[in-house]
Amino acid sequence: MSSGSSVSTPRQFIFKQPTKSLPRGKACLNCRLHKIKCDGVKPICGSCVRIPRDDECKYNAGTSKRNELERRVTRLKARIRELENPETSGSGPQLMNSYFSTNAEITASSSPSSDYSGSSRLGHDPLLGFPDPSISILTILLNNFLPSASQFGFFLNLERFKTTALPEVPFGDSCKPSPALLSSVYLWGAHLSPVDTLRSHETVFLDRALQQVSVEISSATHSAGTMHSIQAEILLSTYFLRKSQLLEAEFHLNGALSLSQSAGLHQIRSDRVFPSSLMGAVTQTDSLLPPARDVIEEGERINGFWAVYCLHRVMLLTLDNFTHRFGGLDSPCREIDTPWPCEYGYGLYNGGILGHSTIDQFMNDLNPVSESIFDSSSYPKAVVLLHAATGLTHRFRRGLETEDASALFTHESFHLSKLITRFHFSLPPLNTEDFHAGASLPPAKNFLILTHVLVSCAYMQIQRIFSSCGVPGALQGCIRTAQNVIRTLTDVNRLRLQHLNPIVGTLCAMACSIFGDQLTRMEILGARDLDDLGSVAPVDPAVLREGLEAGITAMSVLAMDSPLIGNSLVMIPFFA
Repeated sequence: MSSGSSVSTPRQFIFKQPTKSLPRGKACLNCRLHKIKCDGVKPICGSCVRIPRDDECKYNAGTSKRNELERRVTRLKARIRELENPETSGSGPQLMNSYFSTNAEITASSSPSSDYSGSSRLGHDPLLGFPDPSISILTILLNNFLPSASQFGFFLNLERFKTTALPEVPFGDSCKPSPALLSSVYLWGAHLSPVDTLRSHETVFLDRALQQVSVEISSATHSAGTMHSIQAEILLSTYFLRKSQLLEAEFHLNGALSLSQSAGLHQIRSDRVFPSSLMGAVTQTDSLLPPARDVIEEGERINGFWAVYCLHRVMLLTLDNFTHRFGGLDSPCREIDTPWPCEYGYGLYNGGILGHSTIDQFMNDLNPVSESIFDSSSYPKAVVLLHAATGLTHRFRRGLETEDASALFTHESFHLSKLITRFHFSLPPLNTEDFHAGASLPPAKNFLILTHVLVSCAYMQIQRIFSSCGVPGALQGCIRTAQNVIRTLTDVNRLRLQHLNPIVGTLCAMACSIFGDQLTRMEILGARDLDDLGSVAPVDPAVLREGLEAGITAMSVLAMDSPLIGNSLVMIPFFA
């Protein structure tokens, strides 16, 4: 190059002004991440030239995840309509196949033209292998997840699952759980891993699970595969809920709901008489599942329904929008007759007992309890009570237009208050001092803590209504209950219990809102105390601030385990 010539700019650094805006999803990954305008120039866009970054300028060859998710939502809604109206769908709804027939089918399902883009990450990985990890990695992943599995909606019998998951047989073999279920479990094992290397491969298992569950939902019949698909959808929904990705969590919850309803899990052992087009009547609903082989398999189906039910109610509580309905679980034609869950292997479902309006019977039972009882049914019963109390709170906020509506609301509120008190007295006392810091608690102890907190929040919600209506002592009872909830969750932090149910953050936020709302009202009222709001004695603002600060501290610790709790924390008002 001569000294008189100008220095030419390398070709790859030429910034080309686009003639028109890029189509959605065509920007490079760096510009999409930083939300800046991209010109779409390849191999390196103008923004990445002007502002060099650590990551290379790359483009997503497939469709955007949002567009893909929207298409999957559309397909799932069509599937739900097909399941709800089998008479209009020709051969009727089909069960889910939990097994891939051949390796060729797995390869085809992960091709670029398949339902979920990202095939490059579905391929072979030196550490994880494909499609199944090595036996040593598999064992590590299972050991990471299974001790906490019940906290995240795992309802299958653990012993049977471990027995079938561990043998060194090909991925998709008929003696193994479904590929979608295995990949969902591996995803959780990587997510909960204390090892950075495994956590860095979390997205690999996520892509595999999403791909495989979509294939299973659209494939042929297999009875065990239906329960495996429901379990996989629950694990994926809870995973996204924990990550505070609520749209994805709702999507997979809808999948679990539609599968469980089409399989008739809400009417297991129902005593109802259902009309039939072929017979005058049948004694049970026409279930898509064949009769259970044994008591454990029937227990899996019963526990599976209640896992779906509880996740649905937890989602509504998290969204805090009781006008939002999805999945048809609240439809009058979806009456729940399935008995409450119980421990596997006790033979409690062999007595020929039939069910009828399981939740209604529980909600109308005010008979005194003679002894403390805590079993597998306690947690879903507590969820039912909190859902009912929160529903009353939302009705109260919307207003009661007539005297009849007000009288009915008053009757329902006092009845629910008695039921909550009765149920709380039936639980064994909670003494966290008996637990040792750093020690892993058995699932029953974890659920005992969670059940106590759920029932306390239900009582707190009812007392909040009474306080607004001027019932003496209601405000003090509400504040004391909120203090107890935060004290319990503070003890949970002291015990360093890991991997808690995602609903814990929502419950702590409920307790914090009691203090925050009262402080806000006191600021509005100025120096006036809260006697006219239901207090027997003035409320000390220092007590409210102390409770709010303790709640925020507890949530700050819990937020380190779940982004959902962190997002709930930022919504709590701060009072200087």
